[in-house]
Amino acid sequence: MSQRIRIVTIALLAVMSLGGITATAQAAPSAPGKVTYPMPPRAVPEQLRPAAQAALPGIAVKTTRIIGEAMDQPELTPVQVVSAWHIRAAFRSLGAPAFRSAVRIAWRESRLLPNVVNDTNSNGTNDWGLFQLNDGGTLQYAGGEPGESVLRPRWNARAAARLVAEVGWGPWGGMLGE
Repeated sequence: MSQRIRIVTIALLAVMSLGGITATAQAAPSAPGKVTYPMPPRAVPEQLRPAAQAALPGIAVKTTRIIGEAMDQPELTPVQVVSAWHIRAAFRSLGAPAFRSAVRIAWRESRLLPNVVNDTNSNGTNDWGLFQLNDGGTLQYAGGEPGESVLRPRWNARAAARLVAEVGWGPWGGMLGE
């Protein structure tokens, strides 16, 4: 799965750098097994309040440090940094270790790209957004229904935090430790 997400990330970066396309105007091209949607609201820095925008450089440094050697690109894109900002806000009440684990899980699941849907599950279900919430159960348990609205990074991060608070890290195979 991470190889497919890597393809989407590289394609997005290439399209954006070659064509001068911004994340708000163009979604990443689809890779096999992945469907991408246009960037949802509040997924790019320009859509955030000035105070939130000011916090993004620090979030980028912290997130890069958390991802560590698993990071397979030179730096995070603005969309990925905004996603990490939403994750930090959603997991704040669960503590710093939960935030670190959530960032690692979101990196593994979606490369911190909020508009990715995995449509290759053998049981016919799809996985949606930052935390790849499955429409065969975890998505509905978190209060969502399949569709573009669950791709909003704020909603997806809050839904994942609710799941962790209520049932633990099991939907993702456990907490990804220090």
